[in-house]
Amino acid sequence: MEHRERLRCAIYTRKSTEEGLDQVFNSLHAQREYCEAYVQSQGGEGWTVVRTRYDDGGFSGASMGRPGLQHLLHDVEAKRIDVVVVYKVDRLTRSLADFARILECLDKHSAAFVSVTQAFNTNSSMGRLTLNILLSFAQFEREVTGERIRDKVLASKVKGMWMGGTVPLGYDPPDASGDRRLRVNEEGAAVVRFIFECFTVCRSLCDLQQHLMDNGIRTKAHKGQNGTIRAGAPFSRGALRYLLQNKTYLGLICHKGAVYAGRHEALIDQRLFDTVQTLLSHRADVWKRRAPNLERAKLHGRIFDEFGQKMVPQFIPGKRRTYGYYVAPRLAPGLRNPDGLGRVPCKALDDLVQRRVVELAGVGKEEITTEVLRDLVVRVEIHGASVQVVINLKALKGFNSHGTTIQDLEKKLWVGDRLLPELSRFDRVRLSILARLKMHGGRTWVEDAQALPDSPANAIKLAAVKKLRVAHAVYAPMRKALSEPKADRPANIRLHRLDWVFLSPKIQAAILNGRLSAEVLAKLNALKAVPLSWSEQNRVVYGTSDV
Repeated sequence: MEHRERLRCAIYTRKSTEEGLDQVFNSLHAQREYCEAYVQSQGGEGWTVVRTRYDDGGFSGASMGRPGLQHLLHDVEAKRIDVVVVYKVDRLTRSLADFARILECLDKHSAAFVSVTQAFNTNSSMGRLTLNILLSFAQFEREVTGERIRDKVLASKVKGMWMGGTVPLGYDPPDASGDRRLRVNEEGAAVVRFIFECFTVCRSLCDLQQHLMDNGIRTKAHKGQNGTIRAGAPFSRGALRYLLQNKTYLGLICHKGAVYAGRHEALIDQRLFDTVQTLLSHRADVWKRRAPNLERAKLHGRIFDEFGQKMVPQFIPGKRRTYGYYVAPRLAPGLRNPDGLGRVPCKALDDLVQRRVVELAGVGKEEITTEVLRDLVVRVEIHGASVQVVINLKALKGFNSHGTTIQDLEKKLWVGDRLLPELSRFDRVRLSILARLKMHGGRTWVEDAQALPDSPANAIKLAAVKKLRVAHAVYAPMRKALSEPKADRPANIRLHRLDWVFLSPKIQAAILNGRLSAEVLAKLNALKAVPLSWSEQNRVVYGTSDV
């Protein structure tokens, strides 16, 4: 008897809405029964259904962000599935682009695709053509349905109906009568009127926020997805600005920039609303005048502290000039910055990063304008002993298309700097600049390793960094030569220059970051040969092998 290869079949089911999913027998069950029956009919070919269920109830086919689909693709990549079975093609996806990605994943891992009600074979060109035609109609159906829904929403809003969304404070959702009219909540309406009146007196969102907090006024309580009632939270400035600009309180319905007369009752009169808008516009103009100029803060929006928080530029007017700083937000409870770096001077940091970028680009300083610098620099992270700069290699290629490999860039590095791979993006590289940022006299000072005083201790530290870098640069291309028999090695190889390559990672990091004293570095330099044992190395550097 001929032996048939066993094919593991995964059944995928989907329903766009959650309506009816709580029934004993719903659409997902019906789809699975059809697919199971089809797989059983192919039992002679060795088809069997896997026990794992891949169901997406309440998820649209317009997106691939579905838990069941992601679980299915993960199992396909893990070689746990041989055939993917669906009731109809549009159950898997309604997008041609998404289906192309799914089909590419299936082909890559030798998995077949079968639609029970639409017989075709994806292994043939005609089957792929048929599939693309079916998907085109599925996508067309989805787009037409979306257009009908959007037209219905527009027509309803023109008539002043409330068509869903978060109900503003001061109103309750429409009742079951079907007129789609917001109902006034007297308690919430009083709070809204109070907020509008208070702002005309406070004239500041910060003062209004504090006043509401002192009076115990919070946002509207709402029901969570699990049915529990969540209490309101203190108003944020963004929530207050949105509330004060909401034209729903004038009895209007807004839709994509257009305004229509609503069926609901207005809570605020036009005069009070216009007064509030004038005050908000005046405050916005004031903040625009205070907004940072990119020439004074070239890397605005790209500076982060070591906790990943964005540092915002702030400017303080002085007697002779304006002082600019990148300021970090207040840390969350439980976090502490050991270096105390709450702010960094804008000009010193911008100049530090620009000097390094000019060297890597191999051009004059005048060519690296503010706009070019912002294209090259993606992100800057501030640490106590270094400044980490993420550089866009694609933008850097515009200056030197033949000199942007990691090896080429390492030749241009300043002493003490390092290039680190950016694992999440292959078109970017991270430059670690050896620069110490410290607080002194109430100000933050940026000490570039290249601009340190010419003291003997600093000279020894920089020489050690250079020696370690040279050792790695020489050793990398010689690995192959060192692995050859001794008689076949080039005669000019000098192994004693490479011994620092074999220092422990902890010691090498301490050398690069300038944490080893000049006395310890003198001990390392005095050694005829560095011991290969890390414990022996720790004994020489730290005086104990337990470090």
